[in-house]
Amino acid sequence: MNGKEFTVSEVVDSFGMSKNTWLTFMLLAFAMILDGYDFMIVNSTNLFVAHTFWPNEANPGVLMGSLTTWGLLGMVIGGAVGGIISDKIGRKRMLILAVVFYGAFTLPQAFANDLVVFAAFRLIAGLGVGSCIPIVTTMLSESVPSNRRGLFIGIGQACMVGGWVLAGVVANPICNAATPLLGDFTNAVTYNTMTATGEIVQESMYANWRLCYLIGGFPIIYGVILHFTMLESPHWLCNVGRLEDAVKVLGIIEKRSVGTVTERDPRAIIVPPKPKSASVTVLFSDKYIVGTCAIWSIYFIGQFCVYGMNAWLPAWFQGIGYNSSQAVALQTWNNFAAILSNSLCGIIGDKVGRKRNCLGAWVFAVFAIVLCSVFVAPNQFVLCIGLMLLFGFALNYAITTCNLLMPEQYPTAIRNTGVSWCQAFARFGGSASSIVLGGIAGMAIFQTPSGITNWSLVVLVLIVPFVLGFICALLFVRDTSGKSMDELEAEKVGSELNGTVPFAVMCVIAVLLFVLCIVCPLAISDWSSLSISLPLMAIALLLPFVFFFVYGGKRLAQLKRESRA
Repeated sequence: MNGKEFTVSEVVDSFGMSKNTWLTFMLLAFAMILDGYDFMIVNSTNLFVAHTFWPNEANPGVLMGSLTTWGLLGMVIGGAVGGIISDKIGRKRMLILAVVFYGAFTLPQAFANDLVVFAAFRLIAGLGVGSCIPIVTTMLSESVPSNRRGLFIGIGQACMVGGWVLAGVVANPICNAATPLLGDFTNAVTYNTMTATGEIVQESMYANWRLCYLIGGFPIIYGVILHFTMLESPHWLCNVGRLEDAVKVLGIIEKRSVGTVTERDPRAIIVPPKPKSASVTVLFSDKYIVGTCAIWSIYFIGQFCVYGMNAWLPAWFQGIGYNSSQAVALQTWNNFAAILSNSLCGIIGDKVGRKRNCLGAWVFAVFAIVLCSVFVAPNQFVLCIGLMLLFGFALNYAITTCNLLMPEQYPTAIRNTGVSWCQAFARFGGSASSIVLGGIAGMAIFQTPSGITNWSLVVLVLIVPFVLGFICALLFVRDTSGKSMDELEAEKVGSELNGTVPFAVMCVIAVLLFVLCIVCPLAISDWSSLSISLPLMAIALLLPFVFFFVYGGKRLAQLKRESRA
């Protein structure tokens, strides 16, 4: 290729599935496994943490749900800020910073004795967790062959869920151990609990959950490994004008892939034009608003459903009579199914196209929700394992269809900004879901005569957001599978400079969502029992979709008129 013009995508694609492809994937996959562990460990231990912090509360409810919320709020901030930083300082540096960060601030959670300390470090660790996920998605999209992009992004998400499963596998025996595993550090706790008949009884345990958070500090070491083994994205290097460095990285990739190095002229690299602005408002401009509406809408719904149910699955099963060990095991089976679903999602998405993949996923998820609501029952542990496999497969498949789309909507200069801001906004849904579902669960309509939450009825509420997801996918998603990043960018049309107003509107909506669905339930006593709470939370959750239908629909109508002209 010496003297001949070329693009980074052409060079990477020419090597096909190479040793470098697999090495890059393995490095990023392990970062996602550790990320998944550090996030999900709170859901796998929240029953035990709640008993330690609030031993007199037989039904911690919203308090227990808030344990998950703090990490998700950190992920909102970390994703939004980390994406912008990544597009400025590079993919590799941001990945290492994120991995070390979430490991370093998971460790102190092991020493917490109250919600304030735990929540503070959970929030800070969430900054790293939230930064890691989008940067891995972006790096995979820029490092693997174009015709296998969906496969690797899907498996990358499966690795994060593998971390979720690892959290359950680690937490279950540790938290349920009959002896203190670290002496006085894992002290004995006596707490109140409510039986399936509504009776309050006292039980005891050891605070062995602390060991799970000590294990969560391992990513500090892995960050050092990444420093010496990970390559910077040549797409990013070209975008910032470091053409000679990009050629050097391409040479290393070629050496790893085929054993030889072709001399390439840095001046011959074709660099796609940058957006006129690299600010977040560009995501809401005419050129990108339809893609933004597509991924923000369906990922928001997916986060709400997946993270909300993960926070409450153990409580659901304990409420119908299963012990804490069985409850965590069922949650783990739910997450285990997600590994398979995320992997298959990438394969199928590359085969049938992104849009059909999305539409089929949302229909299948509604089917799974109804089945689980009807057939989950006490004293049927094996049946519940099967239902949780179905539940985890369907919900996580639906959310992963969006992960395939994210990096395909934007050019290199704003790619990780676009991916991370989509994920950050969606985590408002995830942050709110554990609280909102906990508040719904406390309402009289969802209670049994004995005062126990009927979670099977609560689960049916998820049908509403999944129907919305189907509608949004139908309207906004376009097929992008198999095309190179350069080809996708060439297809975009429209102004890049008129996104300020819609961005401001979305910021207002995000603030309302945060206040009504997160701040009010935590700050106002008995919020869920107030007659106005459910309508206000419903309005806050539906406002983003009003935005998507108004702004995304308007742009679609313009494009349709232009195509007819």
